[in-house]
Amino acid sequence: MAEHATLPPLTEETARPGTPLNAYEVTFDAPFVQAFLDKTGERAETYTVDGRALVPPGIYLAAYGRLIHETFHYTAGVHVSSDMKVHVAAPVGTKATVSGEVVGLSERNGDRYITFTVNVTSSGGERLAEVEHVSIYALRPRR
Repeated sequence: MAEHATLPPLTEETARPGTPLNAYEVTFDAPFVQAFLDKTGERAETYTVDGRALVPPGIYLAAYGRLIHETFHYTAGVHVSSDMKVHVAAPVGTKATVSGEVVGLSERNGDRYITFTVNVTSSGGERLAEVEHVSIYALRPRR
C-alpha cells in the first residue's frame, strides 16, 4: 500500500474531473474470494454455477477502497452510494486490473463529496464490471 506521506491530499486542485486513479492489479483467486466471503458471511456455493466458481459481484463493489486510498490521502471516507453494472461473470482465478477516474467533486450541507468510476477489466481486456462510487471525503466542521 502506498505511504500517506507520498500521496497528494484530495482537493479540488488534485482531483479535477478526469483525473485518473492509481490502477492496481489483482487476482481473484480462491483465497482472495474466500477471505471476502468470510467477511460477508456468504458461502462459495452461492456463486457456483454449473460447477464453475464465480467471483462474487460484491468484490467489485469493494474494489473502490484501495483504488481511491492509494491515489489520495484524506481522513474521512464515508460511503454514500455505489451504482454497479456487472458485464461478465468472471471465474475464480481471474486476473484483473482495477482502474478509474474522478467524475467530480461537490459540496452539500458543508460536507465534501467525490464521485469516481471504478472499472474492473480482465487481463485479457474484457470489462468485468463498472461502478460509479460516491463518498464523503471531508466532513463539515462539528460544533
